[in-house]
Amino acid sequence: SLNSMFNTSSNSKVLIIILIVLGGIYYISTLTDSNDRSFRDVIVAIDTARVTEIDINSSKDNLNIKLTKTGNYDWEVSSAGISYPADKSIVNSILAQYKEMKPKRIAATTENKWTDYEVSDSTGTNVILKDGNDELTNIWIGKFSYTQPPQSAQQQQFQQQQQRGIMTSFVRLADDKDVYAVEGFLKMSYQNDVNSYRNKSLAKINKDDISKLEFNYPDRKISLTREGTQWMMNGQPADSANTVKYLNKIYRLNSSNFVDQSTQKLSDATYKLSIEG
Repeated sequence: SLNSMFNTSSNSKVLIIILIVLGGIYYISTLTDSNDRSFRDVIVAIDTARVTEIDINSSKDNLNIKLTKTGNYDWEVSSAGISYPADKSIVNSILAQYKEMKPKRIAATTENKWTDYEVSDSTGTNVILKDGNDELTNIWIGKFSYTQPPQSAQQQQFQQQQQRGIMTSFVRLADDKDVYAVEGFLKMSYQNDVNSYRNKSLAKINKDDISKLEFNYPDRKISLTREGTQWMMNGQPADSANTVKYLNKIYRLNSSNFVDQSTQKLSDATYKLSIEG
């Protein structure tokens, strides 16, 4: 009948409209999904054992530092053509940032925001990690922000320990326009003084291995020797308490600063301590 034909035609139109709407929803969802996929799950993830060189540069801070691997565990730091033994703990701290750097969120997607987050060529700190001549990562480290924990949380932790706030750093990969927020105060690892990267260790000894201290003065020599559990000074029993105090001072001994390379040397060493074990 005409009525059934009309109903069939109406139903077909309704189905077509529904299909068009569903198709539109699917298309929009695919666009949304593709945007979501553009958000990196991991910004940098490298095998840090492969890293043989770390270049750190900042035009803003007049920073130009190169860290170079010289052995299985040893590194040197160079700046202005002068090289020094590097502090391996500082190198390891830098490398740890790149084992797996994950974003907390995306902070900006346009280049005009780079200066705000200090990740532009003129405001950021550029870090390049290399394996020989191969570039493993090239990243800009920007500013950081600090968020205090809620007052209630502070009160809850007051009895046990002070709760730390949240440190957030902003970074950008050199080949990407997006700026990401990551956890931590990354820029703290990059100082603008080469001495900050140098090895400051003067003595790093197992205290129990020390068997003899020999002091050389301009006018005399003193020997402090361990015989069993007793320390002897030039053949006479030494004060054991004072000896232990002294050993505690020297078995982990670091410098606080360095003499400038241009300082004129006026004389040879006047005093000398030899530690044997």
